[in-house]
Amino acid sequence: MKVLVTGGAGFIGSHLSRRLVALGNDVVVMDNLSTGKKEHVPPGAHFIKGDICEPLTVSRAMKDCSAVFHLAASADARGDADTDYKVNFLGAQTVFERAAKHNVKVVFTSSAAVYGDAKVPHREDIQCKPVSPYGKSKLKAERAAPKNSFIIRVFNCYGPRGKGVVNTFCRKIPEYEDITVYGNGLQTRDYVYVSDVVDALLLGFDNAGVYNVGTGSETSLLNLIDVIHKVANAKPHVTFALARQEVARSRADIGKIRRELGWEPKIQLEEGIGLVLQGTSPVPEKPAA
Repeated sequence: MKVLVTGGAGFIGSHLSRRLVALGNDVVVMDNLSTGKKEHVPPGAHFIKGDICEPLTVSRAMKDCSAVFHLAASADARGDADTDYKVNFLGAQTVFERAAKHNVKVVFTSSAAVYGDAKVPHREDIQCKPVSPYGKSKLKAERAAPKNSFIIRVFNCYGPRGKGVVNTFCRKIPEYEDITVYGNGLQTRDYVYVSDVVDALLLGFDNAGVYNVGTGSETSLLNLIDVIHKVANAKPHVTFALARQEVARSRADIGKIRRELGWEPKIQLEEGIGLVLQGTSPVPEKPAA
């Protein structure tokens, strides 16, 4: 099957592209390389450098595809509102319009940021209250997606090549570098490993709807530091700074995806941190023979 992965040179996109190639698919990766790296595009995939806001480029990349995995985004939750709107909404809208024109199935990677300060655990049918421009742009994009789309709301994803707090602390703590905690460190997140996110994305070939992808557990920042301390056998040096405006708690309710699609997270936090520290991943890195 021929598929397009937008943002396929980025963190989640590159892991997904490698899995798709390993499964024998004809994979087209489209990325403007603003944050992604061409060396992360797997052997066997066809690479197109392009922007999702350019309709003609998107149409060219999508030619003869059966599905598009749309991951390209401005991914900084504290980023610029205008950039978030342009890339995360208008860019997504371009991809969705091209997909509708070419009769291509849409698999869209949204974010837990759409929930904002909504009650915990976050369930797909509760009222979303995004507080950041990023979360607002992702929610607006969800509402623009074709009706038969498969949409996953990814919680805090980490793994090899990731750039979030887990990866940052896993890099700094073993080197005895100072790490900074903003506020009291009791803010929680649901940390999900990248291969589990890839497993969920692959369900998009045959399904539609909106699904949370997390672990169903919340971990405070201080607890996260303790786990990395334990796995890395290195004592962190923590400095505290003034709290930033951010969501206090985040935890996925994964009952819907478990019940309807049989998906379960396979990698627990301690194991996942070990994989990050080793620089390895259970996601296949080589094409199928």
